[in-house]
Amino acid sequence: METAAYIFTGFCGLFALMKAYYSANKQCYKELSLKTMASLAFIGAGIFALLSNQRAMGVYGLFILVGGVLGLVGDLFLGVDGLFKDTKEAAFVHAWGVICFLLGHIAYAVAMLTQFEFKLYLIPVILIMPLSYIVVGLTKTKIFANKFNGIFMTVYFAALGLGVTAGISAAIVSGGSPISIMLLIAAVLFVISDCVLGFTAFSNKRVIPTSVKAWVVPVTYYAAQLLYMLTMMIV
Repeated sequence: METAAYIFTGFCGLFALMKAYYSANKQCYKELSLKTMASLAFIGAGIFALLSNQRAMGVYGLFILVGGVLGLVGDLFLGVDGLFKDTKEAAFVHAWGVICFLLGHIAYAVAMLTQFEFKLYLIPVILIMPLSYIVVGLTKTKIFANKFNGIFMTVYFAALGLGVTAGISAAIVSGGSPISIMLLIAAVLFVISDCVLGFTAFSNKRVIPTSVKAWVVPVTYYAAQLLYMLTMMIV
């Protein structure tokens, strides 16, 4: 089972790099197909990682897999939103994609909280992400031009902050165990991916080149998903 998990991990990495290549070269349909294959591959890695370790077959494994599946569904929504000519339909599909990712981040955070004690003195750390988002959003982007979008994305970044803080707490509680480091790195990679994606989409001026975004976003995103999946082998 472990071998199968690593094989799917390899496929996910390969598909993610191919997806980045096609994205950088603006070949949308090829990018979409590779994106879907990469997402299916990390789910495959997660399933075999779970089956390889009976200790993961509980609440932790359930929430990790739920987080992965929500990421897969979110990928599908965000992959097809650009295919709709009607802007309202495209916005509706896009919104559901972001909602799936929000719920996925919460599921990953819950998984960490079920496995490791949460240090209450770290609660203020959670607020760093949403507060930073508000400051940057108001001064450097146009996201708050739509108040609902601005508020919703602030909640989204609060979920990212919860994931990072839960990872920090896990590392402290476990004394830097391998699984806690994997969880923390995964949470941080998600932050990098979403910050680059969001900043390039809503920035008042282009700061990050499109070609850089095309590579950074999928590499950090799929690396994060795979790290979460593979933690089930060592939990």
